[in-house]
Amino acid sequence: MRMIPSVVIGGAALTAAAFTLSDLVNREMDPVAETVSRFVNTGHGWLVTLGLWAFAAAAAATFLAVRDRAARILMGAFAIGILLAAVLPADPPGHWANPSTSEQIHGLAAWIGLICFNIAAVRLSRRSPTLRAVAIIAAVCMGLFMVCTFDAMLFRELPNLIGLTERLAIAADLLWLCLAARTLAKTAPAA
Repeated sequence: MRMIPSVVIGGAALTAAAFTLSDLVNREMDPVAETVSRFVNTGHGWLVTLGLWAFAAAAAATFLAVRDRAARILMGAFAIGILLAAVLPADPPGHWANPSTSEQIHGLAAWIGLICFNIAAVRLSRRSPTLRAVAIIAAVCMGLFMVCTFDAMLFRELPNLIGLTERLAIAADLLWLCLAARTLAKTAPAA
């Protein structure tokens, strides 16, 4: 279990680096208006895939470290959701009305995974004011992302900030994972 903090922090750092680099080198899409996973359809789309695999590794390591039964189930759903999002790519932009099966599974799995993560993070943060604050920020960012997603899919009345709100939610999730990694490793069940 001593490796768990390294895997979580390494996975989170690689996720952040891959997603950031993808935003910098893939000029054909706007990171404010497009979700991270849509960038898989660009010239350097492999960076998104790499980031999702690293995110899945960090999620799986966190799952292994969690003792609380309900939070462990939620973290397991998070890990599976991100893994499915890594395996099944998103469609290119503009396919909201007619998404492929891969897009539908990708989006639904990622959403369920991220929502489960937020619930587990709040549950696991009760004893730490710092973790609790980051968990609340992550949940608020996820809520904003959800509002922007529903608007982009149904109404198109708000400014298109879906990419920005998703990136803020992911950044807050990665921060929580890094801050929680050492604490979770100390309380992890014996192997």
